[in-house]
Amino acid sequence: MRTIETDILIFGGGIAGLWLLNRLRSAGYSVILLEQDKLGGHETLNANGIIHGGLKFGLSAMLRDIEDLDDMPALWRDCLQNGGDLSLKGVRVLSEHQYLWSEPSLAARATAFFASRLITGQVEAVEGDARPAPFHDPSFEGNVYQLSDLVIDVPSLVQKLASPHKNSIYKVSPQNCHLETDDRHNTSAVFITAAGMEPLRIHPRRVILAGGQGNKELLDDLGLREPVMERRPVHMVLLKHPNLPAVYAHCLGNSTRPRLTITTHPTRDGEQVWYIGGELAEEGAQRDGRLQIEHAQRELKELLPWVDLRGARFKAIKLDRILPAGDGGFFKPENAFVEARGNNIVVWPCKMTLAPNLGRQVLALLEKDGITPQHPMPEEALPLLRPEIGQPAWETLFD
Repeated sequence: MRTIETDILIFGGGIAGLWLLNRLRSAGYSVILLEQDKLGGHETLNANGIIHGGLKFGLSAMLRDIEDLDDMPALWRDCLQNGGDLSLKGVRVLSEHQYLWSEPSLAARATAFFASRLITGQVEAVEGDARPAPFHDPSFEGNVYQLSDLVIDVPSLVQKLASPHKNSIYKVSPQNCHLETDDRHNTSAVFITAAGMEPLRIHPRRVILAGGQGNKELLDDLGLREPVMERRPVHMVLLKHPNLPAVYAHCLGNSTRPRLTITTHPTRDGEQVWYIGGELAEEGAQRDGRLQIEHAQRELKELLPWVDLRGARFKAIKLDRILPAGDGGFFKPENAFVEARGNNIVVWPCKMTLAPNLGRQVLALLEKDGITPQHPMPEEALPLLRPEIGQPAWETLFD
């Protein structure tokens, strides 16, 4: 049996695992990442790509949702410009800004909500022809605000994070992977067995559980009941049409959530897809696909009636947002979630936006525990398969 010594073993090839792989390798640690399916997974690749600050939109108040989120767009922009925590130079930016629009009946209240942010320059009112399509149409009578948020192409982000570290990333199914633990739930070894290959034994100094919804199975294997994972379902709607305007905007609604959130994603065939979430997706989690699409069509007809959607094709997809459960079963992320259990570190980024925060927390925890780089990377590649990069729903649902 071949034995591998490594500083860090990561389970999960979504944004959390890939971001940590890059941060830890840059810090000199030897790292092996194991993914059971495709890189990007179901949750990361189907994220809308908004890197947002700490605003939540609603009629009752315009709240600062999360203090630390206010800094996130700037941190990501530093990375995109080849600085910051790690280089994301070459990752495609779909829009330098996310916008918010309000209906005429909500215009005065929207202005009041944004008053303090307008003064500090964190939000800008956009007028006339400076408004993005489709809000410079004469039929539009509401207000438009430019936010500090940006929108990135998530598949290109996954590609950027994975490509420099191919010799660290392997595909292993759960049934071929066994965690050996002691009575304090420390992971002493990870055994990988598969037909036709020599068994592997990996001795990690730290194990990072970054598997999103897969963390539950890993925690069960470790005999840990906590932290508890929570699923929050959403029902996203996709709209494809060859002549769609590029929209990156929230619609101010009658609650503390955007009525709609729209981002636009180009596809391989040269068309564009609107990816629609917000309150529509959260309240529609229990609807079937047909009813959810019908509801989305009514919303678009009411909110953007001048946009010609004749001939558009619609699809719907149900997703689970994965979070740790908080007190009373509701978790409001103020940071990415990082918690040590023995020599295991359980992480959930909670929001893709918080990936830099996740990286900083994990590095700080390793420093606190005195875990410095010790083992070199294996000289030879492991005899394991390599995972492919997955595809987002806007590339697969319309085939």
